[in-house]
Amino acid sequence: MGLDRRAFLGLVAGGAVGTMFTPIPWKLLDDVSIWTQNWSWIPRVPKGQIDYVTTTSKLCPAGEGLKIMRVAGNPISAAGNPDHPLSRGGVSALARSEVYMLYSPARVKSPMKKSGKGFEPITWEQAMLEMADKLGAAKGAVACVSGDGTGTVNELLSAFVGKLGAAGYFMMPSEAATAAKAVKLMGGKGQAGYDFENADTVLVLGADIFETWGTSTRNRKAFGDSRPVGQKPKSDYIYVGPTRNNTAAVCDQWIPAATADLGVVALGIAWHLLRAGATSAAPGFDTFKAVVNGGFGPEDVKRATGIAPEVLAGVAKALASAKAPLVVTGSPCGQGLGAAPVIAGMSLNLLLGRVNKPGGVYALPELATVVPGAMTREAMLAGDLPAFLKGVADGKTPAPKALLVYDANPAYGLPETATMAKALEKIPYKVSFSSFLDETAAMCDLVLPNSLTLERYDDLATPYGSGFCVYSLTVPYQKPVHDTRTTGDVILTLARKMSVDLKFDNFLQVLKEKVATLAKASGGFVAKDVMPWQVAAGKPAPALAGGDLWKALTSGYAWTMVGQVQATLGFAPEVLAKAIKAGKAPEKAVVLAPYAQLRTGTPTTGIPCQDLTTVPDTELIGESTFVRLNSATAKALGVKKGATVKLTAGGASCEAKVHIFESVMTGVVSAPLGFGHSAFDVFSKGKGANYLSLLSVVEEPGTGLSTWAAADVKIA
Repeated sequence: MGLDRRAFLGLVAGGAVGTMFTPIPWKLLDDVSIWTQNWSWIPRVPKGQIDYVTTTSKLCPAGEGLKIMRVAGNPISAAGNPDHPLSRGGVSALARSEVYMLYSPARVKSPMKKSGKGFEPITWEQAMLEMADKLGAAKGAVACVSGDGTGTVNELLSAFVGKLGAAGYFMMPSEAATAAKAVKLMGGKGQAGYDFENADTVLVLGADIFETWGTSTRNRKAFGDSRPVGQKPKSDYIYVGPTRNNTAAVCDQWIPAATADLGVVALGIAWHLLRAGATSAAPGFDTFKAVVNGGFGPEDVKRATGIAPEVLAGVAKALASAKAPLVVTGSPCGQGLGAAPVIAGMSLNLLLGRVNKPGGVYALPELATVVPGAMTREAMLAGDLPAFLKGVADGKTPAPKALLVYDANPAYGLPETATMAKALEKIPYKVSFSSFLDETAAMCDLVLPNSLTLERYDDLATPYGSGFCVYSLTVPYQKPVHDTRTTGDVILTLARKMSVDLKFDNFLQVLKEKVATLAKASGGFVAKDVMPWQVAAGKPAPALAGGDLWKALTSGYAWTMVGQVQATLGFAPEVLAKAIKAGKAPEKAVVLAPYAQLRTGTPTTGIPCQDLTTVPDTELIGESTFVRLNSATAKALGVKKGATVKLTAGGASCEAKVHIFESVMTGVVSAPLGFGHSAFDVFSKGKGANYLSLLSVVEEPGTGLSTWAAADVKIA
């Protein structure tokens, strides 16, 4: 029902196809408008003056800038901000929900305390007194989990927990954490950033770059700009992965390969490049060359992956002959990939001489912290949450006495969900700062609702995937709809009660200090007439005007900087030799390959109610989700279209209906994430299965990183 994948991709990107020049989107928007009139919690549109204001999306991990339409001062709808470098007028299915989610029936309307099997409302003052008492008693064993990978609120939380005695500070698993591990093992520094705007040939290994990987809206815009309608494309895109997903569907070539074989494919391409004379002065090259030549020749790769030698030879030739090739590696489902495949993909960039070059991959510097005692982002990303919680569940790791959960839902959004829930149950005191009553919040002793994007000041700093440093703000354009507060202010108030010095009185002061440090940064500028990728390509960077940077940021513009960390990135052949093997592919195993889409939300948002109109009947019908098999796999398993099957792995099982879909490689079952909630509202709760429960956490050889991007499953 609603838009199919390619139509929706064109609608939000506005580049790959000419969707915006047809009446279709406007009819769809009209249908949505009519449909939403039946929702009792949506206020009636007032009469009054129409105006537009700008902010940044915090619900969507792509970090788009938003243009909010208001009527009589009331937010009505969200669209992309054309002046923001991460949106340029585009908007994702999730970011456009920023207004509607203000009135979601799943919102937590006031502080709540666990009472029996349910909750009872309490005042903020009562909540503060209880937290001060409980956290004071838990000193030395307080842990924190955050799902906000871009906000300065992490500085407050990490400094606060650190001064209480941290049992660990963990970010929810992400592509950023995997890449950070890979860069560190390669001897590098900084965050990997990808310059799609200046690349002319892009090899994508697994990452769903137009859907859930990195700055997906910005990636779509860059893709569209390089492929103007009616003209010869200025770029070539090649996708390697287990399914023809939203990214592969618009690429020039799809090469089927299992998630577990992405590293093998990368090293197989490296073999062809080396044979053609590619070389590098980066540390470890000679050993890397020996590893590749010793086990990743054409026949080795064919035996492991089924990919014919001439296919990878063609990819290598395309990369070598391009002026600005770029290789991007990531998980097809946005989480759980090992660091070794990322190292293998990054090694191709090294061989091609594409590190810190226009159209290549940059090592982006981290923005300075402003809260005393705060952890750096690099330190935060180093925590391995699945391994920690699995250790707690198994009794091998001491459970913290208290846990703070911010913008995260580990009880739902991690692999081995039953194991993770068991670990959370062992923690005696838990507080969730969730805006919605999600699965983790339902397990907590206190739920202290965070105000949503349009109700609070917040910030966004360089989301993973961006090819440049970027910083933008969210601005409160209305008073909180319910009795909610900004979590940063709550932490600062609590710190004062507990005599913990965090320097600042309120979160607005923290943000203003952050902006003041940016104003002093060398090379930074406000993206207006000149964009960062133009500066990367050689256009002079404009000087940062002597005026008020805060004013520019609150007006919807973004501060940006083009630059890189001065550190030498090298090959990591010892890691590759331990972690990547070109063995023989299993003949009878069926591999689960989950995929994620922004239209089904995130673990912390659930499924936005209006986005259900974009979920097709081949993915969800009633309360049943569909998994995808091609006809050859279905025949081998003896299942037919529409049949109900049970998927079993690691002691867990999920039911699903079968959709025959030829864009899935043989031997793979592709399953959608974002369903199977046991919490939230009627739009999310009880719809389908959570296939993350089938994925087991496995330690990657050579890196020690937890991985779970795929799993062998039984289907009956």
